[in-house]
Amino acid sequence: MTTMRRDIGAGHHFIFDNTLVSQPNTEMFSPEFWQLQNKITGQAKGRGTTIFIEHEGQQWVLRHFMRGGLVGKVLSDQYFFNGIEHSRPFEEFTLLEYMRAEGLLVPTPVAARIHRRGLIYRGDIITLNIPNSQDLHQVLCQQPLSKGEWYEVGRALARMHNCQVYHHDANIRNIMIDSDKQIWLIDFDRCSKRQGDSWKQSNLDRLLRSLHKERAKNPVFHWKEDDWTACLDGYKELVKR
Repeated sequence: MTTMRRDIGAGHHFIFDNTLVSQPNTEMFSPEFWQLQNKITGQAKGRGTTIFIEHEGQQWVLRHFMRGGLVGKVLSDQYFFNGIEHSRPFEEFTLLEYMRAEGLLVPTPVAARIHRRGLIYRGDIITLNIPNSQDLHQVLCQQPLSKGEWYEVGRALARMHNCQVYHHDANIRNIMIDSDKQIWLIDFDRCSKRQGDSWKQSNLDRLLRSLHKERAKNPVFHWKEDDWTACLDGYKELVKR
């Protein structure tokens, strides 16, 4: 990866991997642009809409940054500008770049951009899609994971924590498993490197709450408490203390 930055005026700032994209522009962050070219292969709903794109042999995931909660009802996709490097798209791109360099299974960042107007900015990020993968929510609504697979989930979380990375929303929709049974972690908006260890338990607690929540919501959900024990065993086996 060779990380580059580009500014084209009018408040547009880009960060990108120039081995994956040569010259980023505003159009590549527009769903309408890709729709007109018939290159959208799918979409997923979250706080906003995530778009899946096929472009020049690459499978891209385009996500527009949206606020959640009560603030999101008012400000939607607007963020207070506190410097380009501190913008959420640039921070996520940089964090993904760091984790990839550390060997973690996380999405490869392609490009990110912000559009600033005065004290407000909006932003987007493009990553490479994880091939032949499903999130754990999709999987568990169909079939259980083996104890060995839950063990690997725990190890994936331990690797992230060993790199001192805090995940703001470590729920089962942000954990993927691919056709080779490898575990990937996704969606690093509002995530960061942190010192110490006291915050790590909160990531595990968040994941356990999401499992309980989804089991209560879904008529079919293949998860039980001893699966969590296997997950913790994998975590404890690898995490550095």
